[in-house]
Amino acid sequence: MKKLLFSLASACLFTAASAQVPQGTVNYYGVDFSKTKAFGAYDTGAEFKAVFGRINTLTINEWDKYNPGQFIDRPIAVKDITATALLNNQIDTMAVIAYSESTFTTEEIADMVRRYELKETTGMGLVIIGDLLNKSTGRGTFVVVCFDIATRKVLYSQSAVGKAKGFGLRNYWAGALHSALKSLK
Repeated sequence: MKKLLFSLASACLFTAASAQVPQGTVNYYGVDFSKTKAFGAYDTGAEFKAVFGRINTLTINEWDKYNPGQFIDRPIAVKDITATALLNNQIDTMAVIAYSESTFTTEEIADMVRRYELKETTGMGLVIIGDLLNKSTGRGTFVVVCFDIATRKVLYSQSAVGKAKGFGLRNYWAGALHSALKSLK
């Protein structure tokens, strides 16, 4: 019960603390799966790690479909997934599989944003953080985060849940990502 209340409180904090995306262009840095948990899945952590990299690349290769700017009504100035790809490559495969459901706190989101190694030193950054991929419900939870690049202060964060669909591990969870992004509009 405590976990449920904590999860609900965290979701409310994400929504209440950041109701609107700040004005202006944003720099897109990809999908950060470095702390993502998979719950109820039969796939291994190594299989998820490989798929996470491919989904991050998919957002660039199929830009018209996955462009997060179209879902938050902000133009994208820079598309560079190098920072998230680096972190995704360092995933501890033993830590991917979860045995209980949980979601990120606002402090965890802020800590994750501070880890990005970016070329840009000013402006607004945008990252999508993979939170929980729940195979038992067929839903993926992601957090869309806008932050000040210079200070790394989180300016906007919104949790979004999407229905997974598609054939194969990559397409199934990429479907959840796309569905979650569409729910932002």
